[in-house]
Parts: sequence; C-alpha cells; structure tokens
Amino acid sequence: MYNSESDVVKTNFCQSCGRMTHSYEETDFSKKTGIAYVILGWFFFAVSLLFIPILFGAVAFCMGFLTYSARSKTHGVILMFFAAMGLLLGSMFSFIVAGTMFI
Repeated sequence: MYNSESDVVKTNFCQSCGRMTHSYEETDFSKKTGIAYVILGWFFFAVSLLFIPILFGAVAFCMGFLTYSARSKTHGVILMFFAAMGLLLGSMFSFIVAGTMFI
C-alpha cells in the first residue's frame, strides 16, 4: 500500500478485499549472540574424543542445546548429534585403549 506521499507502507491487510494477510518476520542471519556456545561446544566435542568423554560429551551436548535455543536451530541440532557421537566414540575408544571409561 501507499500513503499520500506515494511511500510504500507495510501493512497486514489485502489491498483488494481488506482481509488480514500473513506476515512473516524477517530473520536476521547476522545474529552474533551465542557464538561462545558454538565455539565451546565444538571444543568440548573434540576433547570428548580423547579425554573423559562422559563429562566433556555431556558438556558439548549442553552447549549444543544452548546453541539451539540462542543462535541457530540447525547448528544446535548438528552440535548435539556430534556431541552424542563423541561421547559414544570417546567412551569406546578409551575402553579399548585403557580398559576403563574414565580416561
């Protein structure tokens, strides 16, 4: 729609019939909040493969959840998946190498 000065006005109503239209909020892809969750999550994932996988895998999973809620749902799900795999693979690796799950 246009106002009296011929400027485009954003409106949620159809110009023809007057019905309310659906408005989609624009997403901001330059979101900078929660970057620490991402960095720490991937760091803890890498550490969980080699050292105390139960602790660091769980922390990486928590960082993935915080990434999911604060920054990006897709990146958070990917990080949670890799954290779970890091926990399992790190546990199996430490059990094979040292005979215990806590190294």
